Order: sequence, then structure tokens, then C-alpha cells
Amino acid sequence: MKIIYDNIIYSLQRYGGISVVWSNLLQRITHKDADITVVEYDDANNNISRKIIDLGKVCILTLSSSFMKLKRYFNLSSKIVNTPNEPFIFHSSYYRTLSHPNAINVTTVHDFAYEYFVKNPLVRFLHCNQKHRAIRNSDHIVCISENTRRDLLHFLPDVSPEKISVIYNGVDRKFFPIEGINTEDFLLYVGNRDRYKNFAALVQPLSTIKRKIVIVGKPLTNSEKKYFDSCGLLYEYRGMVTDEELNILYNKAFCLLYTSKYEGFGLPVLEAQMAGCPVIALNTSSIPEVIGDKRLLIDDISADNLTNKFDLLSDSASRASIIEKGIANAEHFSWDRMTDEYYLLYKKLLEQ
Repeated sequence: MKIIYDNIIYSLQRYGGISVVWSNLLQRITHKDADITVVEYDDANNNISRKIIDLGKVCILTLSSSFMKLKRYFNLSSKIVNTPNEPFIFHSSYYRTLSHPNAINVTTVHDFAYEYFVKNPLVRFLHCNQKHRAIRNSDHIVCISENTRRDLLHFLPDVSPEKISVIYNGVDRKFFPIEGINTEDFLLYVGNRDRYKNFAALVQPLSTIKRKIVIVGKPLTNSEKKYFDSCGLLYEYRGMVTDEELNILYNKAFCLLYTSKYEGFGLPVLEAQMAGCPVIALNTSSIPEVIGDKRLLIDDISADNLTNKFDLLSDSASRASIIEKGIANAEHFSWDRMTDEYYLLYKKLLEQ
């Protein structure tokens, strides 16, 4: 089996969910029976996920990252890659295909956030045009959740459902319950806070009920600080933390608050569950299919809804049950399983 991977995602982001997924796939697929080539740019090691993976004896073709703002929107030329004279898999990390008679193009679709939420027409057009072109020109499309699959068929109804598979992401086993750590009375928020991530919706309700929230993620802006202070929000900013530090926070937190209006998957939900941290989340997009036990889902963010869930988690028996089911749910999602499903898909496509 010949596979050519396009690592362009490492040149598009320093860190992010797609980089994490891609790195876990690459790291594991190299242990399969396959002849693998990766194509990446000379700035790939600026990406945190790329720095920490070892591709072993994989053939790496390194290209110049000059003019990346333009290159990102163009497909690779088959002249650049040493393409075999028999069918092979071409799988890009970010919406590119390879025009070659022997290429079997596979595209992974993570979400449709740009289609739903990006207001800038130029930015939306550039991203969506590239994504939709890649989807339409692919031999097979992988969606990371059933919700993403539904969104794909909504936005691109001309795409055949038979060309689409759902392969769920995994979750790192680096998140786990730590023996001897006691739960503390703070709420936890992890990740981006703007746009559809919807952190602002928490400020008024938490200010009203006077619950402290610990914030992990990019630096707070001056406008955020002023708004939080004017509302009387009890908060502590922890900055960007390591996975080890995040695991400790998951273990100590009363719960994780996951307020996103839209997710293709929702990885922090599973990270928290793996660490034994209950997750209160909005009942929307892919979250219901990922979270498992739905007792902590809410339809809207209000002081009353949050208080009801906090009361549920304050009951020791209910909390223990929710944590136990959360850990069991997260166990179903693994990077090994994800990689196995991709490998079987590649084999099936090559045999057709």
C-alpha cells in the first residue's frame, strides 16, 4: 500500500485540533504495512504537534514555505511527488487533492464553522471554495462525526452519501484520574473564547451565582478584563498550560464548562471525561453524540440551568455516576481505533 500524506496543516497553524488529529494518525499509521511519503514545508517544525512526533524511516519531501499565503490554496503538483505507476492513496491534512490518474484522493472534513459563522465574505469564500472543491474532487470523504456528515450533505447536497464515512477522533490517554487529588470549588474553561465558542454567554450567569471560573487559553484582552470586572465575574486566568498541567486542572475542577454553539467533534469534552471531570455542555451540533451520558447537557446558558446542573453534581452519588459513565464513554474513542479505521478504508479504496 502506497500512501502520500500532505502535511500542510503544520504550516497553517502553530497548534490546533486538526494538528493533534493529524499527528496522531501519522504517528500510528507508520507502524502499519504501508509505503508512506509525507510532503511538508520547511516551517513545519514551528507546529507544536509536529515537533513531538517521530516519523521514523518515513520518506519526507520538504518544500519551501515561501508564499505560503498563496500556496495554501493550490493543490500540489503531481510532478513534485514521486508518484507510483499503480493506484495510491493521497490524503491531505487540509483540503487539497492531487491530480494524477493513479491517485485515490481522501479528504477529512472536521466541521463547517466557516460556513455557519464567518461573516467576512472574502475569508469565507476562500476557505469554503477550497474545502468544497476538495470534497467534490475526492474519491472518498471522512467526517469526524455524524453531525459533520449531516452538515456536509446540507451544504453540498450533490455529494453522494456513499462516498462519505464517519471516523471518530480519539482522545489522549495522557488525561486520567490522579489518585489523592481532591475536587476544588472552581469551574474550568478550556480553549478559545470568541465567536461560536461562546464564552461571553457565561459571564452574566456566573456573576449572578458567584461561582469562580478558571480560564485556560490565549491571553485575555483588555476589553475582556474590563467586561469581566464590570460584571463582577470571579475568575482566574491560567494562560496556556501543558497537558500535564491541564490534567491536574481537570482533576481538581468541579466541572468543565463547554459552551460552544458548534463543534465538529468536541475533543475537550472527552479529555475532561478521561480525567474524571464532569462536563456541562450545550446540547447542540456533535456534542450529544460525543458526550455519552446526557444528564449535563443544557439547551441554553442561564443562571437557572447552570445552578440545576451544579446541584446535580453536588450530590455525591450523582457525581460519582456521571464521572464513571464519562470515563467509560471516553474509553470508546481512541487514536489506535481511529488509525485502524483509516487503514481499513485505504485498503478498501485500493481494492475497488
